[in-house]
Amino acid sequence: VFVDSLTDIMPKFYKFSYEKNAKEIGSKINNLYVQKTITDFKDVFKRFKERYNNVIHQKLTEKYLNNIESLYKYSVNIRKLLFRHSANIYLYDRIRLNFNSRKSYINSLDVENFIDSLLEPLIQKLLDTELDNHLKYSKYEHGKSNNNSRNGHCKSKQVETKYGSIEVKTPRDRNGSFNPVIIEKGQTKVTGFEDKCISLYAKGMSLRDIEKILKDLYGVSIGKDEITRLISSVNEEVEKFRNRKLKPLYIFTYADCLYVPIKDDTLTSQKKAIYVIIGVDARGYKDILGMWIDKSESSSFWTNVFEDLKIRGVEDILYISSDGIAGFKGSLETVFSKTHAQRCVVHLTRNIHQICPKKEAKEIIKMWKRIYQSSNLEEAMIILDDFKEEFKKLPKVVNKVESFIKYLEPLFELRKKIRKVIYTSNAVESVNSALRKVTRGKGSFPSEGSVYKVLFLRIKKLKEKWAKPIHNFKIIQLQLIEIFGDRYTKYLDVN
Repeated sequence: VFVDSLTDIMPKFYKFSYEKNAKEIGSKINNLYVQKTITDFKDVFKRFKERYNNVIHQKLTEKYLNNIESLYKYSVNIRKLLFRHSANIYLYDRIRLNFNSRKSYINSLDVENFIDSLLEPLIQKLLDTELDNHLKYSKYEHGKSNNNSRNGHCKSKQVETKYGSIEVKTPRDRNGSFNPVIIEKGQTKVTGFEDKCISLYAKGMSLRDIEKILKDLYGVSIGKDEITRLISSVNEEVEKFRNRKLKPLYIFTYADCLYVPIKDDTLTSQKKAIYVIIGVDARGYKDILGMWIDKSESSSFWTNVFEDLKIRGVEDILYISSDGIAGFKGSLETVFSKTHAQRCVVHLTRNIHQICPKKEAKEIIKMWKRIYQSSNLEEAMIILDDFKEEFKKLPKVVNKVESFIKYLEPLFELRKKIRKVIYTSNAVESVNSALRKVTRGKGSFPSEGSVYKVLFLRIKKLKEKWAKPIHNFKIIQLQLIEIFGDRYTKYLDVN
């Protein structure tokens, strides 16, 4: 809107402000964009052309008629704001054109200050408009039956923009319920509509929802196609993320799948498996190693996933925790033969709970936890004997617990701190839960690319919380050095 429609129109019209009929023409131009309807605008424009046909070239007026007409999808206040901004852009162009003759006393700082003076009132106006929408009445309306009202402005703050630094005052309301969007509370950097659209999309909002929010907040009608174009700037980032170089060693990894409905070439929707792997590097920092999509979860595709990790630079993985799909361990050993695979105990617990009678379920799970939380295998076997005696009337449950002991045996060989980190894949489960929030209830995605995009944006937000190493990492690191020696320490300088 600011660039395509307005910066073309206003320089062509405003240049006549410096000619014979300057004041009169300027007044008539202002009158063009404040008409209530498009019909009124056309009538005024027709009279404008007839009156000033000798001053303004006929082809010029015809060329830009459609540009001005397109602005009538916005409110009068927004149109006023846009024209003022574009007029100021024209004034900036005049300063730029005068550089050659005024080099001695115009420098880059002058230009930066000038741009700040254009952007500052624009942003301030948008903030005030947001408060108008929040209170549901404008600044000069009175007698509104509303429990909330204006309460002045907060202390002015400096906000960094891509053009420089500006000073704004956030408006306040009596109830303290106003939360601006264009510049949020505590925000010191301002981004454009593109970043706003991407941020909303990252939170799982549909294109229609984003379109409605922009319309409600700013009175700006941006169609789904335009929003899609803005968000498409993420595509390159997604590809870089999926193909980026990885660390050579990950001490702990967690693998899992979630399912998302995606349309195929025949526009038929089917749920596809999204493979997700989280890794903890040699320094203890978590990262999401990648996302992969296939028709369903299978051991053969897990082999492809591990091969992709190796191609992207992963040389060794010490431990991996998963939900135990059939063939997973074999797929892992094909690529990373030395990796210790651990079945997720939480998944085992869920499997036991499914076959428990409701009345005994709580006691059964409580005793099962005592088994896998034992300090060693001998203690676990003693508690298992007590479990078999306690619930001998439930042979199905007893047999299931006995069959799961083989998955616990490798755990008891680990140090307690390491065991606590690897015994469950909850790390990836919690990530998948966050990813489901942005995919659930959105219907079928049109393509795999759109799924990668929305999940990537969500992952960027999640990774902001992973600025520190995992809990108790210093102790864990000493234990890893003692257990693996050079297999671990040789990567400490590399990671």
